[in-house]
Parts: sequence; C-alpha cells; structure tokens
Amino acid sequence: MMKFRARSAAVGLACIAYAALVGSVLPATAETTKERVLNNGRIVIGIHNRAPWGYKKEETGELLGWHPDLLRAAFADLGVKQVDFEVTEFGALIPGLMAGRFDAVASGLSITPPRCQQVAFGAPDLRTDDAAVVLAGNPKAIHSYADLAKKSDAIMGGGRGSNVIGNAIAEGVPEDRILQFPDIETNLAALRAGRIDAAVFSSPTVIGLLAGNKSPDLERASPFTTSEKSISYIAIAFRKGDGDLRDLYNQGLAKVMSNGTIATIMAKYGFGRSENVPPGLTTSQLCGAAN
Repeated sequence: MMKFRARSAAVGLACIAYAALVGSVLPATAETTKERVLNNGRIVIGIHNRAPWGYKKEETGELLGWHPDLLRAAFADLGVKQVDFEVTEFGALIPGLMAGRFDAVASGLSITPPRCQQVAFGAPDLRTDDAAVVLAGNPKAIHSYADLAKKSDAIMGGGRGSNVIGNAIAEGVPEDRILQFPDIETNLAALRAGRIDAAVFSSPTVIGLLAGNKSPDLERASPFTTSEKSISYIAIAFRKGDGDLRDLYNQGLAKVMSNGTIATIMAKYGFGRSENVPPGLTTSQLCGAAN
C-alpha cells in the first residue's frame, strides 16, 4: 500500500510538472485585431496617394482626402483616436492587407464579387460612375462608351485592372482601341500627347483631378452616358478574419451618416447628390453569392 501511494504521488507530481511545461510552451489566446486596435487606440490604414481618396498635402505632409476624413470621423467616438495611414501602390493594397501590413485599406476600392471573396468590405460609403477626361473643347465629341465604340479612330485610356476597362468592353468598345496604363499620370500624359482621345476613371477621381482648374487644357466630358452596370459603390476593406473590426467601423460610419457629418465631408471634396449611396443598400447585396 505504501509503495502504491508513493507511486501515485510521483505520477501526480509528474502530471503537474507536465502541465506546467505545456502551459509555458503553448501560446496564450491571440489578441484579435479589433482588441489590439481598441487597446492601443490606434489603427493603420493602407491608402493609394491619390486625390480625392487619400493624399498627402505637399506643403505640410498632412493626410487629406475622402477616406482619411471619413475614417477619422467614424472611429473618433469608438475610442480609436490615432488613425495612421501608409501609402502604397493601388495594386499592393489588398496584398498588403492580407500580409498584415495594414488593419484595413481605403483608396476608392469598389465592392465587387471577386474582391468580396478576398476581403470583408465595410458598408458602402460612396456611389461612383464612370467619367471621361478629354482635351478642352472635347474635339471628338465623346459623350459615351457608344461614341468611343462607333468612332473607329477613337482610342480610350484606362487604368490597368480598373473597372472601367470591363465596362467599356461590355458596352462595345473594342479591346484593340483601349490602352491600359499603370497610373493616372501616364494616362493623362497619353491624352495630352494625342495617343488617346479620352481617359476614363471613376467620377470621384475625375472630380479630384479637375478641382481648382489645375488642368485648364483638360475637361470632363459632359455628359458621359453609361449603363447602370458601370455604377459601383466604394467601401473600406478589412481582412476576412476581422469581421468584428469591420462591424465596429460600420457602427461609427452609421453614426457619421445619420448626424450629417458625411454630407460635410462630401461637400469638402466636391461630391454631390449623385454620389450619395441609396438608403438601404448593403454590402451583402453588392457582394451577392461572394459575400
């Protein structure tokens, strides 16, 4: 009996020692992104340095733009006082988010089913349509994708990977008369050089480009008629595993929308009623089966 008790005591001590060892090796429950953001009062947002979405003011280095202002307002009452922005190329936004470089990304990203498979979008914050920039006077009278399609000598420019390329093709513009550019500067340079006859972007981008009469040699083609399929909705993107952080942001965004703050920010960047998101429109509806 004494040997049995001694053996039992030894086994018990061994189990305690093993449990202590395992406890010291296994990691504690990982802190979620939302918990870290709230604990630190700080969130990091990836942006593309482009007006009006988010850009650095050259004189001061201050971050301005639609999404910086919107994010600061949405998080202000949620205990997140420090919203930091890191600038990257547009094509690196979602990869950088997935790699953990940012907690969210915001740079005029349209909610599309393919993107919905990659990221968790917040609620839509802006309605956009396609808009064309042409030389002053609109020499080729371009007022729609149909005009670009039927004028056999008309060449269109668009951003590589942007929605406008697919929209133009869907409305009959031949692919061999569409030049794709890596950035806005090269697109506009091609327009000025006569290589293309219209540079097509989202309407907010065009508003930002032409604000303050910075480019008197260029103008917005007015009107530029498109189909309903060219309309898209913009939102902040989060990682799929950070749905709780996305939901927290949505709470702040809903308040910003209901108290009139969003209207003030819209006016600041030249947006009007046509950029308002229709009441009741949800991310789930826009994502469809990819949600």
